[in-house]
Amino acid sequence: MKFRPFFSGYGMALSAFVFATNSLAQDIRTTPLTFEEIGQYKVINDKIVGSEMLDLEVDVDESQVISVDLSSSNTGTYFNVSAIDSEEALFVGASEGPVADVTAPKTGRYVVRTYLVRSAARRGEETSFSIGIGINQPEFADSLAGGPDFWQVSGVGEGVTLNLRNGPSTRYSIIGKLRDGDSLENQGCRLTGSDRWCSVRVNSFGSTGWVAGQFLIESSKPMTPASLGNSPTGNGRPFDATSTVSCSTRPEKAQSECVAGVVRSGLGNAGVWIALEDGDELQILFENGVPVATSPGSEFEFDEIADVYVVNIGPARFEIPKAFIFGG
Repeated sequence: MKFRPFFSGYGMALSAFVFATNSLAQDIRTTPLTFEEIGQYKVINDKIVGSEMLDLEVDVDESQVISVDLSSSNTGTYFNVSAIDSEEALFVGASEGPVADVTAPKTGRYVVRTYLVRSAARRGEETSFSIGIGINQPEFADSLAGGPDFWQVSGVGEGVTLNLRNGPSTRYSIIGKLRDGDSLENQGCRLTGSDRWCSVRVNSFGSTGWVAGQFLIESSKPMTPASLGNSPTGNGRPFDATSTVSCSTRPEKAQSECVAGVVRSGLGNAGVWIALEDGDELQILFENGVPVATSPGSEFEFDEIADVYVVNIGPARFEIPKAFIFGG
């Protein structure tokens, strides 16, 4: 599994937009960076305002990997990577995300440009940011370009947790805690300096983030939740859990049990599919622990009674345990 930045493939289409930002530039500060050895990692903390830009220049040999990651105080902060003599971006942060591993197509000087998106620049907004840059070899002994589909947390220790972070470095915020034995879906690994970091999806509650690779071992695919009979089909992604929920589709019908499946995408964020007796299925979307929509787009009301969401859609009533949404 090769690591690909989010929304990979849009860089070519947006290269014209990216370099159009040059017309806004009143101040482009340029700082050359020197790397004494392969695998060295440098962190630059800086600030820009409005149309200011920071260009970090690095000399790279053909096929070496330019590894960059960004954290900032303003969500409109991005970086691009390009050869210094080219107007075509090799990586466009506005479409591909805050983490990049770019293979240099030729030997030469490359520029990592940090900037505010045009609308934020025009408003004169400010951003403080921390950008990490490293130069690595294209192949690694532990096959970072490949890897298993699933990991298991191992070696953390009893009573100790592994931090799930929102970026591939200890300078990024902690967004979750993991324990030995937790199952993770591998979304690709990279080197931050000499340390391996892996992008993962936590199978128990669906959150995505980064963890230190030294605490991961290869694992088999988690067991698919057992079929409970008339099961929903969902959206094609395997359910994180299946169960039955108390349901009634008509006022004159007593509460019974409907089979449901859930796909989680972070604490309190989930899609629940419920198989109905006529063969159809209903979806209820939860965000931040609250039901926000149904499919097909029916009006609904909900209440929270103890640890259960009671969702009323017309004459139908569904009782969904909170544990089904949040996992554990």
